[in-house]
Amino acid sequence: MASVAGCSAAAAPLTPRMAISLAADKTQSVTSMIATFSDQISGAVAETTSGTLEMQMKPLLAEADATTSADGQTFPIDEIVSTTDMYLKSSVFSVFTGQTGKPWIEIPFASLSGSLGASLTGLLQDAQNGDPLTQTRMLAAAKNVRVAGTQVIDGVRTTHYTGSFTGPAALAALPPAQRKQIGPLLKMVSGDIQFNAWIDAQHVVRRITEVETVGGEAVHSTISITSVNKKVRIAPPSAGEAVVLTKSDLGGV
Repeated sequence: MASVAGCSAAAAPLTPRMAISLAADKTQSVTSMIATFSDQISGAVAETTSGTLEMQMKPLLAEADATTSADGQTFPIDEIVSTTDMYLKSSVFSVFTGQTGKPWIEIPFASLSGSLGASLTGLLQDAQNGDPLTQTRMLAAAKNVRVAGTQVIDGVRTTHYTGSFTGPAALAALPPAQRKQIGPLLKMVSGDIQFNAWIDAQHVVRRITEVETVGGEAVHSTISITSVNKKVRIAPPSAGEAVVLTKSDLGGV
């Protein structure tokens, strides 16, 4: 990872762009993380999702416990993703689990095809490459980064940076493999992506907020990283706890 050092006390301070670039480099050494997140969609569609995320990067193993509110209804949803399967637990899946007594549904990635299968496979690959820390790499595409002050987040002192970048510039800042996976999503974004990033003294991003327009809808997202490179405890459901969905169950999606 790039570093800034000097033999004298007169070493030049980091510029905002250098700080963002260092944070992007630092993502390469992140092996696991725990975070909180929230997403708000406003416009013709109104939806809010928030929760916690634990993730082991390689091999991929992630668990998200979330609550979603939409159309006047609120329901929890738990999700576990491995390199081969996705597990989901929520009342909305009772059509599959109601008669079995099993709380989880299991979707093998090998059973997916069509647009949904391509989308989930892409998200899987992107997660293996470091998502949601992939967002940090995209920040390196910003050309108007500036310092907006300092703030203590979860007991850690950080420097607050703000700026914006475009979808095409963000793609150019990513490695080819990630470019292929996240490209379809970024192409749905119109206009600039406005961001705020809080980075600690070890060049680790502790919080990112983004505001963007996706498909004509305004999307506000926040992710706060509370732990980095510490052991996570994620246990996929056992065979007795999950109903395995087949291609016919998924309706060929």
